[in-house]
Amino acid sequence: MNQVVALAYCQENQAAVDKILRDFNNTNIQFKLVSSNSHAEPSIYNQLENFDGPIILLISVNFLRSISCMQNTLSLVTKKANNLVPILVNGYESDAITGEYREIPTTIDKIGDIIPYINYWQSQYLEARGRKTEIRADESEKLQFENHSNLLRMLSSEAGETLRHLRKFLPPTLVECRSLKNKYQLLQEQLIEFPFQDDLFLEDEPEQIIENDLSFPPPIPITEYKVFEEEVIDLAPSSEIDSGDFNFTSSSIEDATILTNNASDEIEIIEDLDTEEVAIYKPTLPIGTTDLTLPLTEQAAPDDSFTFETSVTKVEEQEEEQEEEQKEIQEEEVKEIEEQVLPAVETESSLEAATSLYKQIEKQYPTDVERQYFHLKLVLREAENDHQKISFLQHFIERNEHQTEAKLALSKILLSQNKWEDAKSVLEELILLEPNQGESLYELASIIISHFPEKMERAGILLKQCIKQSSFPKEALYTYAIYLSNISNKPYKALEYYLKTIEVLPNHKFAYYDLATFYFNEGEKKIAKEFYLKAIQNNPELKIRDNDLAFEVDAI
Repeated sequence: MNQVVALAYCQENQAAVDKILRDFNNTNIQFKLVSSNSHAEPSIYNQLENFDGPIILLISVNFLRSISCMQNTLSLVTKKANNLVPILVNGYESDAITGEYREIPTTIDKIGDIIPYINYWQSQYLEARGRKTEIRADESEKLQFENHSNLLRMLSSEAGETLRHLRKFLPPTLVECRSLKNKYQLLQEQLIEFPFQDDLFLEDEPEQIIENDLSFPPPIPITEYKVFEEEVIDLAPSSEIDSGDFNFTSSSIEDATILTNNASDEIEIIEDLDTEEVAIYKPTLPIGTTDLTLPLTEQAAPDDSFTFETSVTKVEEQEEEQEEEQKEIQEEEVKEIEEQVLPAVETESSLEAATSLYKQIEKQYPTDVERQYFHLKLVLREAENDHQKISFLQHFIERNEHQTEAKLALSKILLSQNKWEDAKSVLEELILLEPNQGESLYELASIIISHFPEKMERAGILLKQCIKQSSFPKEALYTYAIYLSNISNKPYKALEYYLKTIEVLPNHKFAYYDLATFYFNEGEKKIAKEFYLKAIQNNPELKIRDNDLAFEVDAI
């Protein structure tokens, strides 16, 4: 019985397909060739959605840059993962000068290998979006542009995730698969009943050594200014942090106080509070409340002369008497309660009152974590110093280790205390619990850039992941621009994110200056001057004599 294997590929890699077909020419395996020449045609995934057999996926530079091939590929590598056999094949690219095609390798085993593809699709989308003003009023043309733009946006957002899944397969090269030693081992695992003969392949194919790597436009280095160095150092967040109903404010490095190791002291305060003080609040009722438990009033003895005419009058009199008695009793009880409670309230601090209430909520609602954290925030608002806040938060996290908001609040206080390693550890734990929490990703990336230079590559990945989230700190755009410019040495890519920064943060204190510097180094002094004037308008501290001379601005 013939067995069918799908072979998905990019049209530019037909030579690799021919090699595979020759390898299995004398077998009972039939190949279903699947490709896509246009994004208007069904994608490779759509063609294989109902296919249950093995799928050989030839991954090349051409495939990873093809709209028609990459469309819905994320669905292919996730939904068809059990049947997929990815193989890396060399791609082809035309020389910019001679126009001749040359062979280039395809590698995705390192983070540095996949970042160019992610950048490629984002650049394609931004370029298409930039041409929106050129579209005429014709409705069909507008619709075509919108469809194309939406497709590029989808590819730019899915490219990183697609490559991440492909890397999990540890795909071999076609040369490795065709060797006598390997003999398409991954495909053999998919075709258990197929007998792979020892003489299926006549000889090993020598691996071709290709000197040229992927040809992406080389970045032009920008002259470093002192302002850049200061920017990278100041990336650690120092803005006011909103955490519900109370604020944590990160202090500067000079004003930061050092944490002590007596975190358990504050926890003892919670445990030692007198529960009677909590109970004292229960009977406290506002004046005028009628829910007090009142003694039963005596009923009048029945009158033998009772008639219908006199019944209404007697009932009304009884009701009036009862109301007066109730009012007198209520006033006496409220007065008694006030005499007991008010002195205690006057002597009890706001922190003690909030802590007492928090402890009561913990006992009454042991499984309602959100309710507990709400009342914990009231305690933190009344806390006298960061040491107390850390103690309360640590106590809460020990009991509720999956509560991410508390971990984020703790990391911010640790940052304000310059406890970089401790804050980093808390944020790493937080990201494991919630990988797509934008603020956590940004905070961790900022710490790494400022204090862990040996892990800069991870900072770039975190920032990129942060910006992909629907809700992320807008300052992350500028931080990522700094990373691209000063660390990755990609000034053109950095330019893109500087522009995004001023789009969402038009009063940013430094982005305009970085733009001015970029255009200055590119020889566009007129544009550079415009951005510099805007920069000193937002941040007068940037206006110094050397900058005025460089951007040809008259000193005032």
